[in-house]
Amino acid sequence: MRDVLLDAPLFQVALALTLVVAAAALLYRIDKGNRHLPGALRAALGVVRSLTLVTLVLLLFRPVLRIEESNTEQPALIVLQDVSQSIGADNPEWGSALDNWLGALPSEPGQPGASVHVYGFGADVSPHATETPWSFEDPTTDLSAALDAIQGQWAGAPLGAVVVATDGRFNRGKDPESMSSRIPAPLHMIALGDTSLKQDIRILRVLHNDVAGLGNRFPLEVEISAQGFEGTSEVRLTGPQTNLSQQVKFDGTGAPVTAQFLVDAERPGLQRYRISVPAIDGEDNTDNNKRTAVIDVIESRKRILLAGPAPHPDQGAWANALSGNINYEVVHKTLDDLGLTQDGPRWDAAFLFSFDAGDAQANGAYSALREAGIPVGLIMDPLGDFDAISGLGLGFGFNVTRQGLTTDPRGSLNPAFPHFRLGDGVEAWLAEVPPLMTPFGEPNWGPAHTPLLFQRIGGINTDQPLLTVTQTAEGRGMFLLGEGSWRWRQVGYLRTGSHDLFDDLVGKLAQFLTSDPGVDRFRVEAPRILNEDQRLQFQARAYDATLAPFLGADIALQLTDSAGKAFDYRFSTAVSGGYALDAGRWPEGTYSWRATTDIGGTNFERSGIFEVRAMELERNGRPADHSTLRRVSMGAGGTTVGPLGLDALTETLTASGRFTPQQDWTERLQDVIKWKALVWLLIGLLSMEWILRRWAGTY
Repeated sequence: MRDVLLDAPLFQVALALTLVVAAAALLYRIDKGNRHLPGALRAALGVVRSLTLVTLVLLLFRPVLRIEESNTEQPALIVLQDVSQSIGADNPEWGSALDNWLGALPSEPGQPGASVHVYGFGADVSPHATETPWSFEDPTTDLSAALDAIQGQWAGAPLGAVVVATDGRFNRGKDPESMSSRIPAPLHMIALGDTSLKQDIRILRVLHNDVAGLGNRFPLEVEISAQGFEGTSEVRLTGPQTNLSQQVKFDGTGAPVTAQFLVDAERPGLQRYRISVPAIDGEDNTDNNKRTAVIDVIESRKRILLAGPAPHPDQGAWANALSGNINYEVVHKTLDDLGLTQDGPRWDAAFLFSFDAGDAQANGAYSALREAGIPVGLIMDPLGDFDAISGLGLGFGFNVTRQGLTTDPRGSLNPAFPHFRLGDGVEAWLAEVPPLMTPFGEPNWGPAHTPLLFQRIGGINTDQPLLTVTQTAEGRGMFLLGEGSWRWRQVGYLRTGSHDLFDDLVGKLAQFLTSDPGVDRFRVEAPRILNEDQRLQFQARAYDATLAPFLGADIALQLTDSAGKAFDYRFSTAVSGGYALDAGRWPEGTYSWRATTDIGGTNFERSGIFEVRAMELERNGRPADHSTLRRVSMGAGGTTVGPLGLDALTETLTASGRFTPQQDWTERLQDVIKWKALVWLLIGLLSMEWILRRWAGTY
């Protein structure tokens, strides 16, 4: 439907049009200069003049063309299929049965099969092509991620129903019962898997640290459960120079028992330890009787000094962030107890908190650390004496507007920061955490400072750094302009539910300070241990001879598995600077990698190894959980059927009436005054009138 809207009442428009038409008629009817023209010609000229004036007058009223269009949408049927390993173990032929059921759905408009969208979910969610055979190999099951993806992708679109085919063995993500009510359509469940309890002894989980220090002893805890068995069994732990065992007793109720071991880390590198329990009589599934633990044994830990004139909350927050990383040994001291003598303790890096350059003790501690060749990070006291900074050779100055005044900036991530990359979500996290307290004045940053964080004041990003790092011939450093970062860790936990982002920031700063700048022209960051449901990702940085970021490097990487088979990759330029490589998921095993590049005619090479751990969550022998599926479907207005109840599910979907095509109306507005055709129309009318008048011998 189309109509025209005018910016005036109808009677005003009619009055204006009447006046201009009357004026055109009088011009050619009464005007003596036109009486010599033939009557038919005067009438034609009057009509042309009237059309011209009417068009101009209508444009003065700002006409708008309103167009209403109707769109018919078919409500979709969403099918989510669990593609984890437990489905393939219990229902190996289910993929064909599902395809047959989908192909038999009535596909006429208004029927469930008219618009079907199929997804597979396990470790992640992905669309499933119709003719592609099903592969049930994912090591984990995360239904909450699938429901989140559907909720986001289909927001605002008509949904007839959502059908989920799974066995209820969810081992990743949120509880699906808390999310089912968010789906704007009935949620139906196809309950797969075996719910019967079989005689089985299984290892539920193995708890251990991923990293241990060489020469130390590390704990390893094994949790075991037995179904249909009462008696004693043996838990055995074998590995490099390790052969331990422990007796455990099961009471027949299925309650888990725990075996604890203390293992000596006697060899550096990635070490594999095998945990096993013997099978019991009548046990069918023995895959869950064994597990493998991978420990990265490091030769030495980096010693990090945290010091200040007095205890400070920032110091505690940074200590907590670093203490979670076994690669670091964190020590607290006050400035008067550093013990910086030739025979004293040696530190790999130091962070000085509440640093006041005007304080003689703080000034002396900083100078002593630098003379000892120790990289230092400074967290400044916003009320300190910034006039004394110039004497420390920091390449930084600060003109305080008024002593005692402070400002409260938040941090904003520098997307071009060249030295390392922070985790995803840092920018949003920085916008939510409280601001720091910094001095009020004008900073003068030297060229040696590379900003990691800029100041964001009142929601506006500035070009004034908040946190910088330095890398010079004398060593590395870090400079944080203000205090209050302890609130970043505290409030960040309230917002995200974890300390990961803050700990990653502090850990990357410590790693930067403790790294050897002599090998940093080509740097590759790679995981040492990852699970088989995680993606293998590499980060690389390249620098020229002046330690400026080198752009356009061609970085090759070769992966080699334990059988000697090689896989070649190329890094691509990352959005945040540097280079990145996503090599996807890899099966369990030990792999080596070698990265090579050419920087200014010089060849560089880095290499390493990593271990992919098997995920035993899908093969732990747990029975299918159909009761959870029933609760989820009932809470979302759906039903639960088994593999033999697909015909009943088809009838439920057809009878629901939710697949009737929906008609929506949309309205579009167009300004008539923007039509180019009107210009040509007016030119044509005026030209026609002029030509006719000239032809008749008048003007």
